[in-house]
Amino acid sequence: MKTHRTQRFLRKVLEFFHLSTPSSKRAVKSRSNAQLWCVTTSAPLPHNISAGRGRDQAEGYTQDDDPPQYTLGSGALEKPISTRSQLECRIVKLWKKVWLGLYQIDDNEDRYHVERLEALSLGAGLTRTYRVGELQVLRRHFLRSETNNGIASLKLFQGLSLSSLLSVIHILEAYESEIDNLRLLYSILRSGQLALHETADLAKTAVVRTEYMAIAEPMEKRIRQYDIRMNVLNMDICDEALGFYERQKGEYVYHKAFPNAW
Repeated sequence: MKTHRTQRFLRKVLEFFHLSTPSSKRAVKSRSNAQLWCVTTSAPLPHNISAGRGRDQAEGYTQDDDPPQYTLGSGALEKPISTRSQLECRIVKLWKKVWLGLYQIDDNEDRYHVERLEALSLGAGLTRTYRVGELQVLRRHFLRSETNNGIASLKLFQGLSLSSLLSVIHILEAYESEIDNLRLLYSILRSGQLALHETADLAKTAVVRTEYMAIAEPMEKRIRQYDIRMNVLNMDICDEALGFYERQKGEYVYHKAFPNAW
């Protein structure tokens, strides 16, 4: 008993002079926490852990998040608007609309707009003067032997360049814009028709002629210019076809538009 008391006394003396570490639970817990802090702050992260985190971040960016951009120069590539076959189909439809809208009335009958305009002009009391405005440029028939025959001479060949096809569409659209003007001329002449026993009134006839010529004269000049450009384009298309590896005869658009006419 005495020995136990003596040991307790000596331990207190040593603790007083800091020669012995405290034995309390709080001191033990503080010492263990300090040791743990030293380990976590001084030990570097293993290489495989940091690499794994980088890999996880890389896998988070998929191809859908940032799709690739294909560029040509400074602009993005675009899908072609039309294929060659679609352009050729557009040409045939346009050509047929222009042919029936300005030249031939019906592909099954040999009737033409210019002949009707002449009949209506006489019916309105207008005499032929063979001057600009009587739309003689519309007196066009399909003849295979004709080369400078405007749209009637248009041929298509397999493998024509897109620029040539687009040029054809551009000119045909110009022709197409004149169809409404032709309809307006029909309306003017029909409204000026004389009755069976009515004699021509010079004042009335002059009004009809003025209204008619105001549309017909510039229209004829434009169509004449379209014909010139079309004849040149027909020549360029044939020259382009001559450079093909295989010689082709080509096909008239007239036959494409009216396959049962021949």
